[in-house]
Amino acid sequence: MKRFFRFLAVVALMCGFTSTAQAEDGEKKEGFFKAAFRDMKQSAKLQRQIDRTNYQAIKLESKAFYQEQKRLSNPKVRSAAEKQRMERQLAEANARLERAKANK
Repeated sequence: MKRFFRFLAVVALMCGFTSTAQAEDGEKKEGFFKAAFRDMKQSAKLQRQIDRTNYQAIKLESKAFYQEQKRLSNPKVRSAAEKQRMERQLAEANARLERAKANK
């Protein structure tokens, strides 16, 4: 039984399952769980940074949308914007009509 446990200890050292395993160049190898938890920690930090950045972007977009809607709630501004949009659509329609006549 003693030999079996000694064999298991050697296998664990060779596979790097413990933190006392030595690499070929003399550095200490990290254990599996230590490396896994380190990776999870780094992943969580990056995910938190991504979430924070997305939140700030959504917050700014929402604020800009609110300001735009607030600006357009004024009837004079809204009618001017609507008139500008209609003129742009009319210009596009006229351009399409000219292209159609030229291709005829």
